[in-house]
Amino acid sequence: MRYCLHFDPSHCRNWIRLLIERLAEGGQVEFFSSQAEAVPHPAHIETLLYSEADRLFAGKSHLASPMDAALLAQMAPLAKADQDFDLVIDLVGDGAAPKGKASVTLLFNGFASERALITAIMQSGLPQIALRDQAGQIVATAEPSPELAKGVSGAMEQTYARVITLLLAWSRNPARWVAPLREQKVEWKSAGQVTSQAAKERIKAALKQIYYRLFLPSHWRIGWRWVADGSDGEGDDVWSNRSLAGPSWQVLPDHDNHFYADPVPWHKDGVHYLFFEDLDPRSQKGILSVLTLDEKGPTGPARPCLEEPFHLSYPFLIEHEGEVYMVPETSANRSVTFYKAENFPFGWKPYKTILTDIDAADVTITRHQGRWWLFCVTRDGGGGYSDCLSIFHADDLFGPWHAHAQNPVLIDKATARPAGNFVHMDGRLCRPVQDCSLSYGCQLQLVEVTHLSPEHYEQKTLAILAPNERWPGRKLHTLNRAGRLEVIDGAILRPRLAFFKKLADRIFRPAA
Repeated sequence: MRYCLHFDPSHCRNWIRLLIERLAEGGQVEFFSSQAEAVPHPAHIETLLYSEADRLFAGKSHLASPMDAALLAQMAPLAKADQDFDLVIDLVGDGAAPKGKASVTLLFNGFASERALITAIMQSGLPQIALRDQAGQIVATAEPSPELAKGVSGAMEQTYARVITLLLAWSRNPARWVAPLREQKVEWKSAGQVTSQAAKERIKAALKQIYYRLFLPSHWRIGWRWVADGSDGEGDDVWSNRSLAGPSWQVLPDHDNHFYADPVPWHKDGVHYLFFEDLDPRSQKGILSVLTLDEKGPTGPARPCLEEPFHLSYPFLIEHEGEVYMVPETSANRSVTFYKAENFPFGWKPYKTILTDIDAADVTITRHQGRWWLFCVTRDGGGGYSDCLSIFHADDLFGPWHAHAQNPVLIDKATARPAGNFVHMDGRLCRPVQDCSLSYGCQLQLVEVTHLSPEHYEQKTLAILAPNERWPGRKLHTLNRAGRLEVIDGAILRPRLAFFKKLADRIFRPAA
């Protein structure tokens, strides 16, 4: 594969060097410098980026840091316009890119150039990334997640990371699901507007420090309820209502400011168990705990059931050939491993590692059309950790597992990250997902998988669920059910002082 990168040397940044390195793993890369006269960004924009480099990044280099364009010559040769390329990647959009057998132009909210990226960030946050081919068709899109973005420079870095992800995925397999193009006017903010925005950011940062003194950084809690079994065709659960309506949600009590999240219920031998992430805010390391429930609620305190030297969460459970296995999130160990209990629900030991050297979160597995499918979010180097849906498939539960041809099949902050078990409804495969479009785990979407094969993936949204009076708080990010036990979780404000903690718990009490 012979690639040509058409770039603007007046706005050369570190991400281009990383893109060249990644592309060179699968072919030869050359670069072609734009012939247009260098047009610097307005002075007040450059001043803002320079100040952020020191204030937010302590002078450390990152993907959006400027680099000397001459350094590219050490990595890739200079291309000539009349050469025959397999793929031309136009990062400028000025009409001066060389011709190739195929070409794509990089767009941010519908427009090319770094100017479009920066103005989009300053107007509405991280933009939609799109690739437009030589025929003018949009052939790939991505919606990067902003969890780690700091300032304009940090948002640029997170976006550029997902530009690399999208370009590599599309070049390997151009047949991708494409979202509608989002267009936004490209217009610089004035110096006064930038100064005002920077002042607001500093005030927000100061208020954040005060917030952390008064409240825990985040506090997740679990909601549970008993729903109808649905045997008469009438359901009062979330999937039936496509809302949080139905029986009242009860809050699972926590202790000592531990937060409980990622609830996974399990029904075995007539007993309802609830597994969940149990995080001590002092250590910031999650373990997995379990308790049992009857019609009145928990029958005893939560007890640890699995702890590792690394962080654990999302204790996905699956039964296979009469045995129960757990696949907790072990992204901190860069692996996906099945665990088996020696004395259910305790004594979990590693049984089989099926994927290694992978940063995979919220692994969720199902059987569909004669094949095993594993969904997770993966982190491709940098960028956010909630926007890349990767799929693996296997004939046998314990492997070998094979990567989907389109991985990551989606780059979408709103519908990529799993939020609980798959649901099979009248032959349709559905799944809850974390909608991180506003912030991590801010709300849920219920989606239907409309096409699933080793070569192609598509889905559509059925409903969007946000916290409300039935489940008040700031976030809603997991949905699961086993038997009649249905569970969710979400975040609330949790004051550090015990008196105000009790007051906050009353304020955020679910409505009957």
